[in-house]
Amino acid sequence: MTSSQKLILLCLSFIGGICFASYFFALNIFILGIIIMIDKRLILVGLCIIFFSLGCFRVENEVNKINQNPLLSFHEKEIIVTGIISKEVKQKDEKTEVVLGEVLIFTDKYSFLKYGDEIKARGTLRIAQKIDEFDYQGYLAKSGIVGTMAYPEIEIIGSSSNIYDFKEKSSQKIRELMPPSVSPLLEAMILGNSGRISKETRDILSRSGTSHIVAISGMHIVIFSTMIFWLLLNIGLWRKQALVLSIFFIFLYVFIVGCPASALRAGIMISLLFIAEIFDRKSFNLRTLVLTGAILLLFNPLLLRYDLGFQLSFLAVLGIILTSSTFNHWFSFIKWRKVREIVSVTASAQVFSLPVLISSFGYFSVISFFTNVFILPILSVVMVLGILIVIFPFVFILSIPCSLLLFYLLAVITFSAQLPFAVVNIPIFLILLLYIPFLYFVHRSNKKELEFLGQ
Repeated sequence: MTSSQKLILLCLSFIGGICFASYFFALNIFILGIIIMIDKRLILVGLCIIFFSLGCFRVENEVNKINQNPLLSFHEKEIIVTGIISKEVKQKDEKTEVVLGEVLIFTDKYSFLKYGDEIKARGTLRIAQKIDEFDYQGYLAKSGIVGTMAYPEIEIIGSSSNIYDFKEKSSQKIRELMPPSVSPLLEAMILGNSGRISKETRDILSRSGTSHIVAISGMHIVIFSTMIFWLLLNIGLWRKQALVLSIFFIFLYVFIVGCPASALRAGIMISLLFIAEIFDRKSFNLRTLVLTGAILLLFNPLLLRYDLGFQLSFLAVLGIILTSSTFNHWFSFIKWRKVREIVSVTASAQVFSLPVLISSFGYFSVISFFTNVFILPILSVVMVLGILIVIFPFVFILSIPCSLLLFYLLAVITFSAQLPFAVVNIPIFLILLLYIPFLYFVHRSNKKELEFLGQ
């Protein structure tokens, strides 16, 4: 077994421990791992067990931090919170969300607050609780938030310029150059500003199975990184110089769009691929996916359970890696190679993410596959045009083709969502039952690749 295979095995053990997440069991497993490692022939087995227990410890540590937080004693009490806004200010529907330390503040929709402002807020603190079957406390905890404060009295103490000022100016450029009916879509697609999308449009996106186009994900990061790399090569940089600078711009972009888990996953994966190319090393996508997952969960183990975007993102990429070639073979009757590749990638991503979608929402979009086939080919064009509009606003002529393509996207999505059979409710247990033979097929068709994740 090679060193890289051993590393991936340890990463898988760590992720497995996070899944199990039981402190008492982890302690016993940790001790068992130490004992096993006494025999040198079993060192790797012992290390895997230890890494499994470390995953359990990591989750337990995060849970303990939440349970021991001093803010818990101020539930339903009026308090004053002072500090610097530590995360991007987000406008959602009829309110603005502001993160101040460990408190999520809801304020007016048209608030002028921004990232980096130092503020003082006076209001009633409410500790997050479970709502029916939804663990709202865990959902907020994954972002380091303990409680909420609704419409408090806010005083701005000071402010400073920051990188999000560029984002706000970019949003204003889009609003000035694009029609109001499609500008929110473009803002969400390239800047992560989904708050301006109306509830009606959100429902249309959900019913048509195309919500992913307005959530910064792997597709968006791949398009951005490809564009930046191409630009750097064409201004005269050597290939390795372009790769290094591309990594910098990728993470700058991920930071600007708010660091969603799916964007972080894609940013780390692409950066690892670029690093491998810099050092003239071969890279294997499945290994890269596992390593990326371990890195993200090391810093925030709660993502695995409470972040739907994280779950869907990894499942979609896993599906593409394991089954896109199989679907490509099944769709061999499609003679246009690019179209066949789009159809194969869409099918493989959706098949793997389907169980999580159904367990989360109770339904899935039947029309999603066909809708994505019609819109995916032009998404990259829209993104490239949108980025060029932001960087070079004087080239306003680009807003015309970009607007036309966005009108096309909206028309296709609206038509799909209005079909009477667009959405179907299916019990999750039935989907899981059908997945047993499917996963066996995936294992058989990828047995060589799955064995220690490749040679």
